[in-house]
Amino acid sequence: MPGRWRIGTTGIRAGAPGLAPWAPMPVTFLAHQAPVLPLKRRWPGLDGVALVVGSTVPDLARVTERLPVLYVYGTPTWFDGHRPDQLVSWCLVVGLLITWSARRLVLPRLGGHLPDLGDFHLRDLRLVGRTRHRWWNTVGCVLIGASVHSLIDVLTHSDRPLSLPGSSTHLVELAGRSIDVANALQVAASVGLSVWAVVQMLDIGRRRDLARWSGAVPAPAPTPPHHRAVVAAVLTATLVTGALAATQMHRGARVALMTWALAGWFSLCLIAATRPRPARDESLHPAEVSEPAVDPLLEVG
Repeated sequence: MPGRWRIGTTGIRAGAPGLAPWAPMPVTFLAHQAPVLPLKRRWPGLDGVALVVGSTVPDLARVTERLPVLYVYGTPTWFDGHRPDQLVSWCLVVGLLITWSARRLVLPRLGGHLPDLGDFHLRDLRLVGRTRHRWWNTVGCVLIGASVHSLIDVLTHSDRPLSLPGSSTHLVELAGRSIDVANALQVAASVGLSVWAVVQMLDIGRRRDLARWSGAVPAPAPTPPHHRAVVAAVLTATLVTGALAATQMHRGARVALMTWALAGWFSLCLIAATRPRPARDESLHPAEVSEPAVDPLLEVG
C-alpha cells in the first residue's frame, strides 16, 4: 500500500510513505471568531452573539465522535458539523440553544463577574442581553457563522469533502510525523486569526462598542454581589468538567476538549440560573441611562 492513510471525520487521505500522520488540534476559540467580528462591526444590527456562537458550533459536534453506540435503529448517533447537510440538523439547532442561553442567562448574570482587563472592558458583556433581535436575524447569523467556519476549514484542511488542490502534499518530516501543506496552513491561520481576534476585541473594548450596541452609555462596571462565591463556583465547575473531559481522552484529545467546552457551558448555565437577573439599567449611572437599544434590522419587515 503506497503510504499511510489518514482517517478523518469526513474521509480518508494518504500521507507520506512510512510516516505517521500529524493532526494538529483545531483552534476553535478565537481563531474561528476573528472573521465574523468585522461583520458585526460593519453591520451592528446583526446578532453578534449568534455570529460568534455559529462560528464555534461545527467543532462542538466532535463530542459525538466514537460513541459506544454508533447507530440507533439505523440513525447515526454522531454528527459532523462541517458537512453542508448538517448545517441545520447540528449547527443551527445547537447554535440557537447556546445563543439563547448566552443572551438570556449566562452573559447578563455572570458577565459582570468577569475581570474587566483594562481596555478590553469584558464586563460590558453583562449588557448584551438588553438587545433583542428578530428570529430570522438570529437564525441567519448562526448559519453565517457556521458557514464561515467551514469555509476556513476548506482552506486549512485536506480531509474535507472539498479542499484546496495540493493541500495534502507532503512538506517535511517532523519528529516522525508527516507535515503537509494543510497542516502548515492550519498552524499559520490559527496563530494569525487568533492574534487578529484579540486585536479586534481590544478595539471593541476601547470603543465600548458592546455598551453602545446594547443602547447603554459606557460607565464603570460595579462588582456584583457575592462576587467571590460566584467566581469560586465557576472555578470549581471548570475543574469538575475538566476532570469529566479527561475521562474522554480515549476517544481523542479533540473529543475531550469539546466535551470540556460543552460541559463547562452547561455548568455556567446552572450557576447563572441561581443568580437573580439584573435590572435592565442596574449597571448604569441613573443620570446616564440612554435611549433603549434600537436594532436597525428590527425595523425591517
